Amino acid sequence: MTPLLPFERLILEGLGAALPEAQRPRYAQQLAHINKVQRLLDWREIEFFCMRWFRVRWPEALLFENRAEFELGTGLLRAAGAEQRVRVWAVGGHVFSIEAEQGLKPWRDARDLSFSPDPQPAGL
Repeated sequence: MTPLLPFERLILEGLGAALPEAQRPRYAQQLAHINKVQRLLDWREIEFFCMRWFRVRWPEALLFENRAEFELGTGLLRAAGAEQRVRVWAVGGHVFSIEAEQGLKPWRDARDLSFSPDPQPAGL
């Protein structure tokens, strides 16, 4: 099991609070089912999985109706004078990744983090 790092949890939970109220419980359950995190390309892309029996298997009841690839939202991650814009994506009906133009690896040890989601409708 790969745990979420504090900045990843902050982004995902902050974005969840900005989702339409009807989607928040389902989204929170998806976050609770993440048990594998894959950090790629100098952490410019961080992918989330629910693994069961050595395969990606998200519980059907937790999936969004929209099964296409779509942007759940964007926002600004801040710490100690640094800022990084991030995008959160859904694929196959579940939260799938955080993406950024620059690598997020330096944020793993950042303190006094904050995340501000952009006000925009999600593709739900």
